[in-house]
Amino acid sequence: MPLVGNIRDFGLSDFLYLVDRGYKTGALHLNHEHETAVLYFDKGKLIYGSRTQGERVGELLMRLGKITSQQVEQATQAWKPNGEETTLAQVLVREAILSQEDLQRTLQAHVEEQVYTLFAWAEGEFRFEHGQKPETDAPIMPMPVPVEHLIMEGVRRIDEWGRIKDRIPSTDMIPRFVDQPGERAKGVKLSPEEWRIFARINGKDSLATIARTTSLSEFDVCRVVYGFLTAGLVEVVRKPKAQTPRDGGPSRLKRSLVSRIINRVRSM
Repeated sequence: MPLVGNIRDFGLSDFLYLVDRGYKTGALHLNHEHETAVLYFDKGKLIYGSRTQGERVGELLMRLGKITSQQVEQATQAWKPNGEETTLAQVLVREAILSQEDLQRTLQAHVEEQVYTLFAWAEGEFRFEHGQKPETDAPIMPMPVPVEHLIMEGVRRIDEWGRIKDRIPSTDMIPRFVDQPGERAKGVKLSPEEWRIFARINGKDSLATIARTTSLSEFDVCRVVYGFLTAGLVEVVRKPKAQTPRDGGPSRLKRSLVSRIINRVRSM
């Protein structure tokens, strides 16, 4: 008989702690308004989590730019005829398409980001199915992940999100450079991750779009842009209504402005 309840009464961090201490194997199904998620555990450790129904490891790795469609086909052909109890992720490693370290790092980062977003759910129904396992072509991590880190990081992000959302209420917001960076921008030094985000700010792409194009999480993009806001480098605005395009003047002006700001930051 499955264990059922509501996150409002029994928080996600409490449930993860229970799964860990109980050394439990199974699937935690979550529903919140129109959203769903599922987390799979093996002996108390997380092996897979997703907010996308029917997610496949080949499709995910292709979307993340880690493998090609030809490599997915190669792994599938090597996997299906065997009929052995193995996952497609394990076949990708066995066929030397990806190293186990690279596969683990990619899938773990993706799965952890899926889990962290669930900590923001104030309520929602949950159901734990004992013994339920994911499909063998799901993005199962080669090495299960202990939940202690997930709990601590998830709780930390809830607190940080609250601070960030005071100034960035939605990932649909568009960051753009200010005409005159403030005094606080002096001495700003950007990390490689911050430069990746900084270089994608064009006054047109939303924070969600920047996250997709940089393969960073929406949380990390918002956290970095929040720092840019605090430093007086950028502002965030809502997506404007569609307008009839004019000649190339405004576009050239924007490119010139971005170049000036980048040069100014580099010289600080």
